[in-house]
Amino acid sequence: MSLPIPLSIRLRTARGERNVTREVRDLTMRWTDPGGYQSAQIALNRPLTLQPDEIAYYGDLTIHDGRNGQVVWDGRLEDPGRSAGGQGQVWDIAAVGGQSHTRDRIVPLIYVDQPLSQLERVDNVVPAGTTAVGTDPGIAGSQVQALVLQFPQGLTIATSARIVMRYVGLQRSGQKLARIDHTWDAGRTDTAFQVQAVTRTDGLLSGGENARSDTWNTAGGGSSPRLIVTNFPSGRTTVEWRVFYSGVGGTVSDGNHWASISNMIVQATRYNAAGTEQLTAASYPNNYVLAHEIVADLLGRLLTEFDGAGARIDSTTHQIDQLIYPDGVDAARVLDDLMTLEGGFTWRAWERGSNGLFRFEWVPTPSTVRYVADVTDGYDSQGSADGLYNRVTVRWRDTLGQPLTATVSATVPLLDDAGLIRQGRIDLGSDAGSATAAIRAGQQWLAARRYPPNAGRLRIARPILDLQTGRMVMPWEIGPGLIRVRGILPRPDALNATARDGVTIFRVIGGEYRASDGAATLDLDSYAPSVPRQIADIRRATSGIRR
Repeated sequence: MSLPIPLSIRLRTARGERNVTREVRDLTMRWTDPGGYQSAQIALNRPLTLQPDEIAYYGDLTIHDGRNGQVVWDGRLEDPGRSAGGQGQVWDIAAVGGQSHTRDRIVPLIYVDQPLSQLERVDNVVPAGTTAVGTDPGIAGSQVQALVLQFPQGLTIATSARIVMRYVGLQRSGQKLARIDHTWDAGRTDTAFQVQAVTRTDGLLSGGENARSDTWNTAGGGSSPRLIVTNFPSGRTTVEWRVFYSGVGGTVSDGNHWASISNMIVQATRYNAAGTEQLTAASYPNNYVLAHEIVADLLGRLLTEFDGAGARIDSTTHQIDQLIYPDGVDAARVLDDLMTLEGGFTWRAWERGSNGLFRFEWVPTPSTVRYVADVTDGYDSQGSADGLYNRVTVRWRDTLGQPLTATVSATVPLLDDAGLIRQGRIDLGSDAGSATAAIRAGQQWLAARRYPPNAGRLRIARPILDLQTGRMVMPWEIGPGLIRVRGILPRPDALNATARDGVTIFRVIGGEYRASDGAATLDLDSYAPSVPRQIADIRRATSGIRR
């Protein structure tokens, strides 16, 4: 290799493997946080007349530190391009890191749903029976939205008369039912009428359907979850909410023959990180899900190139009561949504282990200083107060599918002192939408915009101190963490700070190492502007994928 750095580069396909270090003209590798290893490019001095066995689409590119054998970048080939010109014949090889695997598959996913607006009328045994969505008619001034099923006054009904509404979201997404729950109210006390929750396989009777049945009572009934295996067999894909008449038949005497069903919850089965579907009631103890449970499901369900069994997944606490993607989603989008709700977490995909799977971690964002550096090799700041906001409008859709907004405010000293209100906007759509999620997302968004980051790019061309390992590390070894940078806007207590302050302590959220100049360029607090990133943002906007 003509570059004076101790890195070793290996290419591998099913047809062959080769160390190409001596042929490398230049090398660039990049990582991001969140994400982990992102991209790498190498230029090889090699004739174009032959197709090497070690170069092919989706082949492997691994870069080692020649001093200790540790992997410093790992991924798969995406563009084995070739060129010829004044520089001779060159193979320009581009590769993507493990984070690209999060965009490999798009599938519909239901985690937890409040399906009030997604029920379909079925089983028209009593076509004159009415269905409506509105407030509970038995509670004056109630704001709780409910499904109201009624046998109108004067209607003649027979034994087994019923009004049925079915939820088929899981059937359409190809998932199984794990947990259901609801509360209910009724217009009269009458043992001949019941409120029922019935589970079925693709809408067909298959035994053990009646998961819950409550006799009408004006006192109503509260939450009483029904769980997989305990209350209905594994494999159920649909659930029906209905009112049922078990009497001898007759004419409905008044307008009180109704039942309202509210606070409906549907949960689908999830996978553990090792890829085993969880089919026991103990796996679904709540009417909500947690972000770390969803991360584990993504690993076990979609991210099979990641080492789910060996992944690090730290626990989260925010209760997510609505998270559905009926039109399809990739894992990258779900992880983005989870970080919106759990603002203190990040994810990364790193090198492959002996099992051929990428190492994955879902962890809190860095909170203590790891690196110490200065601006000797170069610093460029794009920091601006334009990123400050003290108010945000969050849009989402409720259980009826209606668009709603919530406004969240925060204390921002610089704006408050100037008497300014700067208001941003977040759109949660219906995928991660609920009132709780809206407030949470707004708070997390504002917390990241309370102080003006002195963000920028820091160039490192020499070893710097890694406080985590207690040694000096080379530029290509620098990873995610907080970095204290000396020489930027000094103030009496700046260098004594231990938390991110946007003045001397920054979060390193990306790094690019270029062998030709032997330096790493670190993104501090925000990504440096670039044409590729702007194009990617435009593509996300036009495809409906949020950042």
